[in-house]
Amino acid sequence: MSQSVETMWSPGFLDGELKSHPDRLLRDHLEGTYRLMSSMAQVHGLEAVVPDFVMKIVGVTHDLGKAHLLFQDYLNGRGDGIDHALPSAWFTFNFAKDYINENNIPVVWLAEAVRRHHTHMVNGDEAITFWLQYNGQDFEKQKKEIKELIPSWNVFLSEDQWDDYTCNLMFKRKKIMNEESWLFYRLLYSLLVTADRMDAIGVRKIEARQLPSFRNPDFSRQESSPLDAWRQQTRESCTKSVDDIVRPGLYTLTLPTGAGKTITGLDIARKMAQKFGSKTIIYALPFISIVEQNSSVAKTIFGEEDVQEDHSLSSLKETDEKLQEPISRMKALFRYWEAPIILTTMVQLWESIYNPKANDTIDFHRLGNAIVIMDEPQTINPRYWRGFGETLKYLSGRLNTSFMLMTATQPHIIKGKELSPKGLTFPYNRHTYKILPCRYQLEELPDLLEEHIEHLYERSGLIVLNTRKSALKIYKLIKTRMDAPVYFLSTWMTPHHRRVVMRFLKYLERKKIKHYLVSTQVVEAGVDLDFDWVFRDMGPLDSVVQVAGRCNRHGKNETSGLVLVAELFNEQGKSFSDMIYDDILLDSSRSTLRVGDKINVFEESEAPVLVDNYYQDITERLQDSGIWRNICNGRWGLQDKPSLIEKRFDPFLSEVYVEQSHRVRPMLGTLANTKWTLENLSDKRRLNRKLLQYSIEVPQKELESWRKKLANVAFKDDLPPLDFNASFQCWFLTKEGSKYVYDRISGFNPAEDSDNEGETCFF
Repeated sequence: MSQSVETMWSPGFLDGELKSHPDRLLRDHLEGTYRLMSSMAQVHGLEAVVPDFVMKIVGVTHDLGKAHLLFQDYLNGRGDGIDHALPSAWFTFNFAKDYINENNIPVVWLAEAVRRHHTHMVNGDEAITFWLQYNGQDFEKQKKEIKELIPSWNVFLSEDQWDDYTCNLMFKRKKIMNEESWLFYRLLYSLLVTADRMDAIGVRKIEARQLPSFRNPDFSRQESSPLDAWRQQTRESCTKSVDDIVRPGLYTLTLPTGAGKTITGLDIARKMAQKFGSKTIIYALPFISIVEQNSSVAKTIFGEEDVQEDHSLSSLKETDEKLQEPISRMKALFRYWEAPIILTTMVQLWESIYNPKANDTIDFHRLGNAIVIMDEPQTINPRYWRGFGETLKYLSGRLNTSFMLMTATQPHIIKGKELSPKGLTFPYNRHTYKILPCRYQLEELPDLLEEHIEHLYERSGLIVLNTRKSALKIYKLIKTRMDAPVYFLSTWMTPHHRRVVMRFLKYLERKKIKHYLVSTQVVEAGVDLDFDWVFRDMGPLDSVVQVAGRCNRHGKNETSGLVLVAELFNEQGKSFSDMIYDDILLDSSRSTLRVGDKINVFEESEAPVLVDNYYQDITERLQDSGIWRNICNGRWGLQDKPSLIEKRFDPFLSEVYVEQSHRVRPMLGTLANTKWTLENLSDKRRLNRKLLQYSIEVPQKELESWRKKLANVAFKDDLPPLDFNASFQCWFLTKEGSKYVYDRISGFNPAEDSDNEGETCFF
């Protein structure tokens, strides 16, 4: 920062009585925020993109608007306060006067970072238009207000300088709405928002934590496998490829299911980090269940203290004592990535890159000089592949970030260096695919299984269907025909229920007890379950192959498993696959899998070529989503935010809390009746996350139907068995009501399918 601005004004000139928060002086908060921004930028190697003097300008001005008397009264419990962000942004503009005409430092983004630091980024055009509305006279008025707020302030632009600046801004607005401005603005925004929140809750300094050493996991207590030697050889071949890497970049690791890619990927990432001096390894996975699954592996390798598990349920594992520490509160409140090894969801990584909301940008700066593993990236919508790949390529080049995409079915997202040996395949075929050419009614499935699967009743099996209702119908059809227990998984079961079922399935597998599972797609990529045969309703080819990965997964059977694929339709003649998947994906999958009117049989070893051809076809046919184009054209606001999960608002869906534990009702009461403040906000978020374990989303009409059905049934409980609870502000299903509405095996029971005799029981 230039000496003139450095010496003209500093937070030390502020009145010592002014506060930023009830227990923090304003001058201390401003200085503390800048110091934290600067420390984080140094740790993650970001100074080349966001210079230190820029962080100084933004850090020491971002809350100066809080000097207003009304805001000070608010901090002392009087009144409702006043907006402080916009007045603070005027201080930012003036404090940056020496850089107002420098082309490489777009000062408007400094002011925008301050103006929006409690809300969200907006599109570049909207931001620039906002500042262009102020003419020279308006600017003079702002100067007067600044002087009234802080009499010691002495850094001002002149009216002519402001007019010149806005004139130039009007002409060069298109030039400063590009990918360089996006990265500069988003990094600055991330650093400011993070440092502001940190200082407010008591974090005073950031220190770089060293990456821990890699400890080979001890699997001696596990059952040995003839594949162990092959897995070890594969890992050694893959990690040796790091020797040929000279700089951070884009990489792929394509390994067959069951090759031990979690350990191999972490080993490669650790070696890369050593080579490039990286401080962070970020491991992103598509589902919470496999984040938890892989997190236990990472903790075995790196140690409990150096691995942070980040997902919507992770803060539940923090003790109350631990949450008294400011940095632990930061993690719990804002999902801040603090540890050297982060295991998170693909959604959280995606949001940190693209979501313009202030708190969602908090982890963006952590990508600097990091090693990022993306496991099962094919779960990302193919329409995003091209733009997402361009984003990763740009971030890698500018932030020295290494991205490694790791899967058995490598999507066409990036053109990266492959780290696995050429032509690597599983030592033998674990399963055979059998593709039926015709369409079949759902009710025909039990007969299809008997016709096409040899030893159907002698071995464990998995049936994966495309919709919850079709899965539930098949579960009810086959549970009386099978000679072993039949289990069920779908999102009409609470997360708590699903976790219990998953643990029990693993127990049955270990004990070699025959069983069957009917499921929706919740068992696809990465879920560590193993069956002797698998049926999959028609779907996108990569989804079919991922489900096939649950068939003879560990290669322990002497004979090859069977993966049977057929297209099922409902009573109206509509295929269930057409209800949920993109037409182009299905068309390409059908043409790849089917061979005229004949049954198509092929081996596991042939699948990678088919998948690669399928990916090539869909990338050529699918329209690009435009996410990279939006970045390059200044479209960074909420209206252009790409969503990894297409979760459209559905007015016909309602969230229901199921009383599966005696704790659910008191927790809902606490949530409804507590006055929540910044001091106890972490408790509120923990409570919400605990309650999510007992919630499901159900069509409103189903709830209304059940409410009518249960209206004339006598219950002991004071609360209705199922109703929208005014106190809790949500639908609540009591323990008694669950005996009718929620089955202990299959979860929510649609009203149209119930016999209304209360035969289901509470889980």
